[in-house]
Amino acid sequence: MTALAGQIAEIWILYVIGTAMIAARIFCRTKMVGYRNYDWDDYLVIAVAGMWTAAPVIGQVFVQGAEGRHTSDLTFEERKNMNEEDRKKWAYGSQMFLLGLTGYVVILWTLKFNMLCFYSRVVRGLWTERFVKPLMVVVVLSVVVIIITLAATCRPFHHLWQVWPDPGRQCVPQNLTFFVVILVFNLVTDICIMLIPIPKFGLFLLFSLGFFCMFAAILRFVLIFNLNQKGVSALWSMREDCVGIFVGQAPMVTPLLKRRFWVMAGYATDKTGNSQTPHYNGSRLESHELRSGRANNSKVHDPYSITNVVSRSESQEEIVQKDLPSLPEQPRQFRSGIRVEQRIDVEAVQGTYTQPRDPRW
Repeated sequence: MTALAGQIAEIWILYVIGTAMIAARIFCRTKMVGYRNYDWDDYLVIAVAGMWTAAPVIGQVFVQGAEGRHTSDLTFEERKNMNEEDRKKWAYGSQMFLLGLTGYVVILWTLKFNMLCFYSRVVRGLWTERFVKPLMVVVVLSVVVIIITLAATCRPFHHLWQVWPDPGRQCVPQNLTFFVVILVFNLVTDICIMLIPIPKFGLFLLFSLGFFCMFAAILRFVLIFNLNQKGVSALWSMREDCVGIFVGQAPMVTPLLKRRFWVMAGYATDKTGNSQTPHYNGSRLESHELRSGRANNSKVHDPYSITNVVSRSESQEEIVQKDLPSLPEQPRQFRSGIRVEQRIDVEAVQGTYTQPRDPRW
């Protein structure tokens, strides 16, 4: 396999991995809450899916169609001695490079915002919620600064792909200013996301996968400016975006690893061999979603429990009716005598209900 074929194959393999992760997340979320109950992060991940589909197309066009060429690699003499046809090819490659770079930034920052939207649901009602919205503002402002940097560093903008006359080293697609600004804001926002207090250790481990995103960002920066290989920038942009997709969607697909999810969804049977009806309830499946704080500390209410605090004036019949879900009314027979035992035994079986007499009577 040639180097070009290997690069194209890797681009599409990364696309398949990222798409599978997005599809699993959408499937899991839809089964849990239904598409009518989607939140902001659900719609954002659908937008990411569309942009992610465009990424490998741009990558292949740049690597194969433009042969990985962009004007950053040209010297003054090469620009001067190049014929008009070759200049058009280099200009086209530079345009594809800039389009891919912009797509890389938009995808990555959408994933950051998507993660924060999910995180806001996880910590809703907890004291850590106060950190989420300010960080959302930081993420939005950082991507605005990056876009302004891309648009304003070289003026007029079309000089970024101009071959001749030479526009200068400031007007090249692989501009050091672009990559430094992107790297700095990328690392700062990732660190801020991971510094938000995590109420659950399991979630902390999942979000700590963001270290892989940071490592990929640093490695991408170093290798692009040190490896003299055509197409390496497109590959590393795809790699980092793929890591970002995996890390961002990992918390949402963990319910797929639990048997209870498949039982609730009607695709499997429980341990007793009984299969659930395919008509699932979104609120029941929502219980699979990662929760924290109060949601984890609250006890599940047992509908058959009669230990709730009730008024002393309530009769025993009222207590049973309040806590037992729609038991059929049974005939009662009152017998004489005194019972010392002070408890209520309730059994949902055929027979008669015996009410203990108050020892004071």
